[in-house]
Amino acid sequence: MNCKYCKTIFKSTSALNNHLNKAKYCLLIQEKIKSKKKQDVLHKCDDCDKVLSTKQSLSKHKNTCSKRKDKESKNNELAELKNTIIEKDKTITKINTQLENYKEQLEKQDDRIKDLQDKLDKIANKAIDRPTNSFTNTNTTNNNLNIMTPIDFDDLETIKDLIDNNLSANHVVEGQKGLAQFLIDTFLKDPDGNLKYKCTDVSRFIYKFVNINGETIKDVDAKKLISYIVSGGIKGKSVEIADRWYRDEDGEIDLMKYEIMNEPQKNILKIEDDSSSFRRELASMTSS
Repeated sequence: MNCKYCKTIFKSTSALNNHLNKAKYCLLIQEKIKSKKKQDVLHKCDDCDKVLSTKQSLSKHKNTCSKRKDKESKNNELAELKNTIIEKDKTITKINTQLENYKEQLEKQDDRIKDLQDKLDKIANKAIDRPTNSFTNTNTTNNNLNIMTPIDFDDLETIKDLIDNNLSANHVVEGQKGLAQFLIDTFLKDPDGNLKYKCTDVSRFIYKFVNINGETIKDVDAKKLISYIVSGGIKGKSVEIADRWYRDEDGEIDLMKYEIMNEPQKNILKIEDDSSSFRRELASMTSS
């Protein structure tokens, strides 16, 4: 017969019982087992490790346990933070998708620039060759324009250099108006501050300049000027500047700054299709 506590083998029940009652090493084993059983029927709080005598006492304690409440509060805060991060990530993903779309549009438009330039040149030349008799107050001679410095719209290196080195976030955040101010600051005036490009009919947005051959050229709706700055990379540079402006030091998008920059940036990208804001601002600065 085996002792269930120490596994010692006995030949009779009486010998086993005598062992169970008197063997010290077995009595120690028995005591440990009994002590463990007593502990197992106690109810312990998982949050603060407090031991309660009954299941009901434990349940009541959990309702008031401060550590349990702290854990629940922290878990709720963590869940809210995770949801906020998820929503922010969705917004950033959406914004990045929009930016990629803008960049793709720019790449497609670059292929059209040369063809558009040629077409605009032909249209402008036809307009110049057509006789006009109704411009009594607005038609001016080269002398009346008083333009001494010519403009070469075939010189793309000059405008590219000006855009790369002088276009700033202050210009871009003002959209098309900012582009007009950029041109006044960097390109449309000679070193003495005299205009090289003037609006001679504000109501119809007719501008004039002198080319490198000394000829007075009409630029209706500032299309030559617009095509020139687009060919010089104004769109791509504005996207680059805007993207850098609304990101923080870690490269994350500042949503408030993005919202400020979003609409002006769109206006710059669509300047070839709708230049109304640009033309108005340019006319007000070159008509005096």
